[in-house]
Amino acid sequence: MSDQDHDHHHHHDHSNEIHPHQLQPPHEVFHDPKAGEVARVWICGGALSLSLHSMAFGKADVWGHVLAGMAQQVAAAAAEMGHGNASDNFAAIRKVLNEDLNKVAAQLSPLANKS
Repeated sequence: MSDQDHDHHHHHDHSNEIHPHQLQPPHEVFHDPKAGEVARVWICGGALSLSLHSMAFGKADVWGHVLAGMAQQVAAAAAEMGHGNASDNFAAIRKVLNEDLNKVAAQLSPLANKS
């Protein structure tokens, strides 16, 4: 397998590479020595691909606050780009998010009942 071949079973270090579609970190992080990246999210091959610092907060429930904060910022950013207003955008995000969370809960439910 050459270095250019990628699949889900072959992982190698890309930490020194910059992807052409990679976003820059928010400017504030360069002024806070305690700042730390907790998630990097990509759409790859039509699916979500994540790189997480899953224990950044120690408890899973804190991720609920992170995801809610992300939804709020996405809603505001969309409004700033001329797409509706922040309140309507947030309501739309919340509706779809709740639908998708319910689907995930249904998928996880049989597994939870077996334990």
